[in-house]
Amino acid sequence: MRSAKSCSNVFKVLPLALGLACSCAQAQQRPLWELGIGVAGLHLPYYRGSDSERGYLLPFPYIIYRGDFFKVDDEGIQGLLYSSDDLVLDLSLAGGVPVPSDQDGPRQGMPELAPTVEFGPSLEIRLWHEPRRKHRSLWLRLPLRAAYSVDGLDWTHEGWVFAPYLEYYRRPAAASDPEYSVSVGPIFSDDAYHDYFYGVKPVYVTAQRPAHEGRSGYSGSRLTLTASKTLGNLSVAAFLRLDTLKGASFSDSPLLEKHSYHVIGFAVSWILGRSDTLVHSP
Repeated sequence: MRSAKSCSNVFKVLPLALGLACSCAQAQQRPLWELGIGVAGLHLPYYRGSDSERGYLLPFPYIIYRGDFFKVDDEGIQGLLYSSDDLVLDLSLAGGVPVPSDQDGPRQGMPELAPTVEFGPSLEIRLWHEPRRKHRSLWLRLPLRAAYSVDGLDWTHEGWVFAPYLEYYRRPAAASDPEYSVSVGPIFSDDAYHDYFYGVKPVYVTAQRPAHEGRSGYSGSRLTLTASKTLGNLSVAAFLRLDTLKGASFSDSPLLEKHSYHVIGFAVSWILGRSDTLVHSP
């Protein structure tokens, strides 16, 4: 049995918090790095389609680094492989929180699930931008990530996730302007990934919980709204994500409790120091 207790819940929460807190980019010469502190709040289900939810409120380090090949910014943690005005190839990171064993829910008597970490390449294509100042743009982003469950030093490959999406992005035209984005797209995963969250092995079958084996295919779709604003050394950000699982390949799993849900979050951060070295960051 895998235990999630030895692993930190921040595998999901901290990357989200960093993505929220760092989403205050502007097209200009900016410091190579910025450091500060912040607090993030999130409310999300244990896994997509779970009726059990949890809220998180935790401090985090505010970190921005705008290097040529490694970045921590509004897109999270990235290893930049290639970049031009209209094409970017980078490495991206995502994750999931631990899933406890239910006392009286659909996972009653089943083992806990360790938190997951996902990483892989993302090809990003700019389809359109505002002709003059380029503050508004439309991107097609194509991340393909390998997923691993993490139990201490034990990393186990749990499958693959492909989550293409269109994103309309507006960066600030001036320092006092807000930044926001709207993105929408489907998610596809292989049988191993679906089986990790939604599979029921014969040993865990009950009268109310039939056996289920994960199948590759459609994993639902999501709409994400983000907004942020910088007020001097203070940055505030918020996001709302709406997911639908109707028609997903695991829709007949007894562990799927609802076919739509939402995730909300916010972050407030205070910048304590900046690099004297300036770099261009579009």
